[in-house]
This record gives sequence, C-alpha cells and structure tokens, in this order.
Amino acid sequence: MKHIAIDALKELFARATAAEYVGEAVSQSEHALQAAALANTSDDVELTLAALLHDVGHLCFPSAIQMDDVGTLNHESLGADYLTSLGFSRRVTTLVAGHVDAKRYLVATRRLYREKLSAASRKTLAYQGGPMTSAEVTAFEAMPDFAELLKLRAWDEAAKDSNKIVPGFEYYLGMVEEHLNSQRLSTAQLGHFSAEGYLHLTDNFTMSQISRFKEHVGILGRLPETPGKWMKYFEESDQKEPLLCRIENFSQYEDVLGGLIGGPKFIGWISQLMNERACLFKEKINFKLPGGAGFLPHQDAPAFTTFGHDFHITLMLSFDDSTVQNGCLEVVPGSWPNENLPFNPDLTIADDVAKSLAWQPLSTKAGDIVMFGSYLPHRSGPNSAADPRRALYATYNRAADGNVRDQYFAEKRRVFPPDVERILGKDYGDSGVFNVGNPVR
Repeated sequence: MKHIAIDALKELFARATAAEYVGEAVSQSEHALQAAALANTSDDVELTLAALLHDVGHLCFPSAIQMDDVGTLNHESLGADYLTSLGFSRRVTTLVAGHVDAKRYLVATRRLYREKLSAASRKTLAYQGGPMTSAEVTAFEAMPDFAELLKLRAWDEAAKDSNKIVPGFEYYLGMVEEHLNSQRLSTAQLGHFSAEGYLHLTDNFTMSQISRFKEHVGILGRLPETPGKWMKYFEESDQKEPLLCRIENFSQYEDVLGGLIGGPKFIGWISQLMNERACLFKEKINFKLPGGAGFLPHQDAPAFTTFGHDFHITLMLSFDDSTVQNGCLEVVPGSWPNENLPFNPDLTIADDVAKSLAWQPLSTKAGDIVMFGSYLPHRSGPNSAADPRRALYATYNRAADGNVRDQYFAEKRRVFPPDVERILGKDYGDSGVFNVGNPVR
C-alpha cells in the first residue's frame, strides 16, 4: 500500500508548489523542502520526514477552518492525523503535531523570540493559543523529543528564503518509502493473527490524537438523524428515550476518522493479513452507552453474504477503555477455518455450541486496535459502568471481490433503514443479515 501514500503526498506537493505559504515570500512546497534540507544534515530520518511534512495540515483537508489569510486552524494536529492515516510512525506524527507548541514554548520562555517572528507567524500565534502557561511549559519540557521539537521549530523559521535552491520532493521518496515499509505488520504479528484469529495492537496513537478522535465521535453521535445520509440506530432502554446504539455509513462525512478507515495505514494492515489487496466493505461506531445491552455470540461470516463474499476482516479501534464491566469484546481464540458454526434462525451461534466455547475477554485501552477475521466467534456483555464504551468497527473485503460498500449501505437502507427513514407501522423485525446479534430495535 506504500505507493498509495506516496501518490497522495506527490499530489499534495504538486498543490503546494502553487500554494502561498501563509503570507511568506515562498510557496508551501519551497518552505517544506527548505525545512527538510536543513533537517537532513542529521542522521535522524524521522525528524527529517517531520520537517518535510510538518505543514501538510494546510493542504490535506480543504474544508478545514481557516485562520483568515494565514492558513488552516489546527493544521499541526490535522497534519498529524493525516500522516497517521498514510502510515507514518507515531514519532513522526508527534513531531509534526508539536511544531506549533514549540513556537508557543519559545515565545513564553525566550523574551526576544516573539520579535524575531515574521508578521504572519505572529498573527497565527493568536489563533494557536498564544504563549504557553507555566504548566504547559513544564509539560512540554518533559516530552521525549523536546530538543528535536526546538530544532524543528528553528528549521521552520529559517525555511523562508525565496532565493534558496534545495533538493525537490523526489529526493526524499526513497526515505519515505523505506519508513512506510518499516511500519508494516511484522512476521510475528502475522503469525499471531493466523494462529489466534485476531491481532491486538497497542500504542498506536498519542493521547492528543485519542482525545481528538473522541471529539469526532462525540460530534458524530450528536448529528441529527437525516434521511439519505449517515444511519443512526437505537436500542431500547430503561430510560425515557431509547439509547443510541450505533452510527453507520459516516466515513464520507468525517475527514479524520473517515481518512483513517479508508487510508493506506489501515487498508495496508488488512491487505497484509489477507495477503492481497483489501477495500472497505462497511463501517460503524458502536456507542455502548451506560445501560446499553450486549451482543449475542456470533460469527460475522453468516451476515456478510449479500454480495457472495466468503471472507472479511474487521478492524476495531477503541475510543474508550473496554473492560468486562462495560461490555468489552469477548473472543474464542484459534485458527478458525472458513466455516460457519451451527447457528440459530437469527444467525447467532447455536446456544449449545456457544456454551461449549472457551470465551476470553479482550480488554483494550483507548487507542488500541484489534483486527479479527469473519469466522472468529465473538460477543460482548452489557455496559454496567457509568461511562460509554465506544468503538469503531471497519470491515474490509478482498478488493478482487469488488468494492461494494455503497451497494451494501443502499441494500441495508432498503431492508433495515434507520429510524428516521422507517415507514410508520411497518415491522422491520425480519432484517436478516443486517441485524445479527445486536440490540438494535
């Protein structure tokens, strides 16, 4: 999948060549390449890549909020999230995310630094939170890459020479490709998936990224029910109003999470596990709000037959810590063949079979990822805790079997529509493959 990420960056840099750099005398690409040339004097490849890509947030999400005429608001975090979706390391994205805070730190701790800033940089400072507080200074100085962030900031400030000639983007392609290759799943990880039917990955994102993901999930949860767009489903509860159970068909309306779901990082991992190119089949977020019900024992395979596919892999991204108390995923590890277990009429695993299986809780921390095949038995309990247990589930099929995501949601909308699209008085109980094992009403 590395070529997709590189092609995306090539396209960005082509746009950057014609894009003004927030009021400075150089273009976006000239600024990036000058910063990279300054950083490339060291032997720190990740720092060089961060210098090259530190401002991609100005370009990667055209619909993002702007700071008047001086660029994109929160471009540092948008750029970090975008680079994460492409498959760059956590350290590269941490450096990119921190280059604005380095400016805020220097303004707070070095009396003359603000005076050396360009007019455009002083203007953006107001949007970016101004000088750091004393508490922020202490926290910033404790960061593992504190010294490198100050170097990156110095190169950022120096990379504004309209007469300087430096190597072009092509010069760095080999470095980018080698770095992206190093972020692929290891032989040991592939072996674990083959033997156990799932793979649990930790330490994938920074705490700041996880917080931003939670903000995006909150925004999605508050979206109004809208016919023809995202699909919100509810479950009954002891409360006066039903509980939001899940939202589906949202990736085209959400840049950051949608970018992750459809980006080279996730699809690259899934493609490795499939040993061939993968594509997105469907996506959802299960909210598992306090009091929310559990999910009955099932395999995904019996529910994914609409288009003749025989195998899928699902990637779960936890937005909250998951425990037995709040209804974490439970699995039956093993090298499951591509066969369905005996199942009930509602396609859940037959009761006697489910009781005989050795279920294991799979607790996760916020930001953890679990990938599992469509024949792995799984279930979850109710949420008896005081907080939600939200998780993204993105399911992928072999690209050779066809990209049918749009058709899937069109068919689900027809057979089992969200509440806002249902016909009053019509019984939607016979939803077949579109409502297996879950508490959606």
